[in-house]
Amino acid sequence: MKRKLLKQATALALAGALLTGTAYGAAQYDPVDPADPYQPPVSGMFHGQQIDADGVTGQYSVYIADNFEPCSDGILVLTPDGTTAEEFLSSATGQGWIDLADEKGIAVIVAEPLDGQSWNLADETDGRDDEAFLKNVYNTIRNKSQAVTAAFDMNERAFYLVGYEEGATAAQEFAMEWPALFAGLAAVGGNDVPAAVAEQTGDALSYPFAEAESLEGQEELQIPNREIPVPTWLIDAEDTGLSADYWVEAADVETVEAGAYAQQAYANDAVRVWVTDSENADEITPKVLYDEFLSQVQRFVGTPGGRLEWTVEHTNDGETGFFVTEQMVDGKLRRWMTYVPSSYQEGTAVPLVVAIHGYSSAMTAFTGDSRWQDVAEENGFIVVFAQGYPTDDVMGNIPVPFWNNELQGMEVGDPTDDVAYFRTLVSETEKNYSIDRSRVYATGHSNGSCEVWLLAMEMSDVFAAYAPIGSNMGAYKDTLEITTDPIPVWNMKAEYDTDGAAKLEPGSTDALTIDYWTSYNGTSKNPEITTDSSGIFVTRNYYDANGIPLVRFSEVKNSPHAYTPEISQIVWDDFFSQITLNADSSRTYDGQLIERTVDFADIEGHWAKDAINYVVDAGLFTGATATTFEPETAMTRGMFVTVLGRLADAEGDGEQSAAQFSDVDANAYYAPYVAWAAENGIVSGTEPDRFDPDTPVTREQMAALLYRYAQFQGNDTTADDAVIEQFADYASVSNYAVDAMNWAVEDGLMNGTDNSMLAPLGNATRAEVATILMRFVENAA
Repeated sequence: MKRKLLKQATALALAGALLTGTAYGAAQYDPVDPADPYQPPVSGMFHGQQIDADGVTGQYSVYIADNFEPCSDGILVLTPDGTTAEEFLSSATGQGWIDLADEKGIAVIVAEPLDGQSWNLADETDGRDDEAFLKNVYNTIRNKSQAVTAAFDMNERAFYLVGYEEGATAAQEFAMEWPALFAGLAAVGGNDVPAAVAEQTGDALSYPFAEAESLEGQEELQIPNREIPVPTWLIDAEDTGLSADYWVEAADVETVEAGAYAQQAYANDAVRVWVTDSENADEITPKVLYDEFLSQVQRFVGTPGGRLEWTVEHTNDGETGFFVTEQMVDGKLRRWMTYVPSSYQEGTAVPLVVAIHGYSSAMTAFTGDSRWQDVAEENGFIVVFAQGYPTDDVMGNIPVPFWNNELQGMEVGDPTDDVAYFRTLVSETEKNYSIDRSRVYATGHSNGSCEVWLLAMEMSDVFAAYAPIGSNMGAYKDTLEITTDPIPVWNMKAEYDTDGAAKLEPGSTDALTIDYWTSYNGTSKNPEITTDSSGIFVTRNYYDANGIPLVRFSEVKNSPHAYTPEISQIVWDDFFSQITLNADSSRTYDGQLIERTVDFADIEGHWAKDAINYVVDAGLFTGATATTFEPETAMTRGMFVTVLGRLADAEGDGEQSAAQFSDVDANAYYAPYVAWAAENGIVSGTEPDRFDPDTPVTREQMAALLYRYAQFQGNDTTADDAVIEQFADYASVSNYAVDAMNWAVEDGLMNGTDNSMLAPLGNATRAEVATILMRFVENAA
């Protein structure tokens, strides 16, 4: 390659063509199109992007292909000295990068030296800190905020660095300082990095989890930058000795047979170092750089420094491999990707794992993060990688994939019904493949972890077990009744994770989650702590009365906010593979039936113990927790109507009740029962549009509701109209409740608090309601 090529005058005709679609101001973001939601919110050329932060300034340009999809590749290109980003993109080489971006659906970012003049390659103190400038460029281009002019959803696993001439040396210096950011480096032309710069930068401690937006672990792990490998291709360099030695040592590679483009080659699996001389440099076009070297490897978070692996090829042979499905769900185009193992045979039912990526990620990225397809291939099951729907204005960002979980407390303008999506996904998979319905499982990361928690609450009839990894927002909201069917969950957080990491400090989301789910599943609160043979997973196992670990919480050692192949393997081997969901909604663990053991510690010796056991066994009541009943706690109006609805085997429309009463959430456990009771004249609101579901029910309200329920059932409710006058406080009974109280006393349901007082305005306790309902059921029999 002629070095003068990039410094020649800008080709005017080509520059004129590139001005179409060029923007110097803020971009306008289009709303998400339900029929084509995966197109980029903005595309085209954006020159003159400015960095002015941390004491450094500079400019760069961005080109986003109009076929760029969520979580796609990004390439940062550094220009030679004396060349602005706009001039570079107007050259033949720059046009090659634009053509490549259009072909592959990727984004190209071009950064220039200060004022388009010279890179500070010797790190002179009176010059610009180029590495700080470039790090700010990186921070900006991965920032999805609507405040960023040319924002796009970049795949951090597939971020590559390329430099030309002096920019090639600058690129190497940047990679030496931040090696964990890059899945590949190409240096075209230029010189060796100055020895003093390489030594000082290489000896500095690395931020081992930089690609996970975590700068923790530097002091704890003590990993020098020079020990973080970066796949590197050195092309047409005047001196390659020092730089080649540096990257070879960092990668711990061995000499291998050179290929078609490199005269020297070193490799250790996916980590490669290539050296190409000047005679062959002209063959190395942007397309060759990308196709033959850069795009073949990605860097995945998880291990210190990142895990370099070959890029997953999402292909199939017509029967097995990866298959993408697109389908309209609730008026929106949704998609998912199914991996079918080579052992699959139609007619032989196999398990199904649904794997859910995190915020702003993609199904194609999660295959590399989790490698669930490898576990599926080894164990002969199908895995479906779900795809989140791009949602606008989440945290002020451009539209990127987001799982809409109201339990996280994030309101969006056009919420997506993701529970309906997952029901469709599972249903369609069962239509197309032979799926063992007793062995369907859900797992996900980050925002996808929150979605898994929602599925545990909303789709326990579909999934046998759940493995939410990396986030617990909303996992502990009081939305589940304690039913007879425990739900096995295995939750993990990493040592260097977000949201307080895996510390289980009182009041943390992790502690609240574990408390909620151990209560729900009826397990011990005191875990058995185990460490797996690798030392990666330190697990708290919470067992039920039968010794089954229904709740697990693991700290993943030496890891940031990440989902790794090791997680997939242990979740399958030690969890999913042992649990089945039976046709009657019960579950088995390693062949043992999972049963809820009702043994309330707070009713021993209580006057209402027999009545409490009676109503619990009848399915009318559940415990306040798995181990407590709270007999003296006041019964709320919502609870009482729920108990009546269970007694009647009632079904109602929660949305209808929410429409009638402004304070009844359609998603609340009592909503369908309130609807049923209102439809049948059993309840009315405390005001025309309010029900006050969380207000304690008084003793006279309880009598009135039970009286109307008895009439609804066709029972005889006639009674002497003076029965209650035997009680000293009978005059305090409200007019609406007089007939009901006379009936309840005459029928033996209510006896008074101490045989002399009715206490009609006092709150009814759970123990009192249990006793009265037991008497009512026995009288009706």
